[in-house]
Amino acid sequence: MRENLGQSIYIYSDYFDYATFNTDINEFPYALVEESIIYDENDGRWYTITNFVVYGCNWNLCNKPELIPFLPDSFQMRLPEAWLNSSVLGTGLPVRDCHECPAEPQCGTTDYLDANTCPIQPCNTTCLVIDTFDNPASDFLCYQSYCLPPDTENYQAERHRIEIEGIVYASQPNVVDLWEVDIYCRADNCSRPGIFRELRQQLTLQVGTLAVLFNETYDPTIPQRRCYDCYCSNPLNCSCERTTIMPANSTYCFVVRENLGQNVWIDFGHIDQVASRLYIRDFPYLLAEESILYSAPTGLWNTITNYVIYGCNWDYCNQPNLVQYLPNSFQMRLPETWLNSSVLGTGQPLRNCHECPDAPICSTTEFIDSDLCPVAECNTTCLVVDSIDNPANNLECYQSFCIPPGSDDNEIERHRIELEGILYLQQQPRTVELLQVSIYCRADDCSQTTIFNDVSNSMMLR
Repeated sequence: MRENLGQSIYIYSDYFDYATFNTDINEFPYALVEESIIYDENDGRWYTITNFVVYGCNWNLCNKPELIPFLPDSFQMRLPEAWLNSSVLGTGLPVRDCHECPAEPQCGTTDYLDANTCPIQPCNTTCLVIDTFDNPASDFLCYQSYCLPPDTENYQAERHRIEIEGIVYASQPNVVDLWEVDIYCRADNCSRPGIFRELRQQLTLQVGTLAVLFNETYDPTIPQRRCYDCYCSNPLNCSCERTTIMPANSTYCFVVRENLGQNVWIDFGHIDQVASRLYIRDFPYLLAEESILYSAPTGLWNTITNYVIYGCNWDYCNQPNLVQYLPNSFQMRLPETWLNSSVLGTGQPLRNCHECPDAPICSTTEFIDSDLCPVAECNTTCLVVDSIDNPANNLECYQSFCIPPGSDDNEIERHRIELEGILYLQQQPRTVELLQVSIYCRADDCSQTTIFNDVSNSMMLR
């Protein structure tokens, strides 16, 4: 089992007692995933976070440690944003209908459940609707619904959220059986039992796995570079067959997977080495951008991968089957204690923020003089940016300023770090070199140039 809790990841390997399991296991091996689909009210997007992945098997020593890297991207469950907006988010009305049966669930098949056993009541907070399957094969479930009290701990943290737990068996790797679905919703009549049937109809399964991207070989004598060249909006149906040829001495192949809310975009093609804003020293490489976001309702730092790029310089090296391996190829993490002290701060209304909003100051890390950006008091968010064109020569560009109160970034980016890092796969030991760090912070004096040294020294690679 691989469990994510904020910035922390826990791995468990053990026996599991059949008698303690609360749902039937039809066969072995299986993969079980729990995901949270969360609406961020600040930026108006739906984000999906994998809470845990379980791999179960029933032969000697089958839960071997070598399987751990394969767990994060074993499979993913997705729902259309249009359905989430209409069925979970709603139109913002202050009161909604919510079925009320808080004491105990009502159990039966989906055709048997009678919503009248849970009378409708007006609800001015969040409606919690739970669907627990004892055996998905028989369509047997237990339904429960009620309006969360205003003083409950989950009231603010779970305004618009879906928790989905599903299982996939080896014999049917393209079919997911849902075990439990918890819906925290504010759409009118979102607690109807039929919402779970709708959810299963709307749900899409993205099958994938983590595998080694590092065993590719190539022939450096080829004068022309042949690359796959396509664009897809759905990684499940991205069967790229088109290829193009360009000069091998000036271009290389790439595949990029970009996440934007619930949407995933895939792009294959050539990159012009001269036009690229990055200095690439070696091939193949992986480049990722991640956002580390603070959730005030939960008090947790969550990490979201914005995009991953795989770059290579031999014929057909950006083949379409690599897309499934990109999402969790590597991840950058920072300790929560450091994030709390250096980014979040203590909640004081004012902080010191260096001011050079017009242009960055570029030099070596040992030479940059933060006095060129005079300190000023800031009562919003301090944005600090560090860009590195070539980590080998230690040259970077520093910029800092206090975000104006009327800017959209002031509320969206209160406590956030954007990390862009590159990993060269042929280098040993494999380490990530940071290319750009953007820090939106409210800790006092968080715009010191030394904060980027702290990021580099504190960062952990997974």
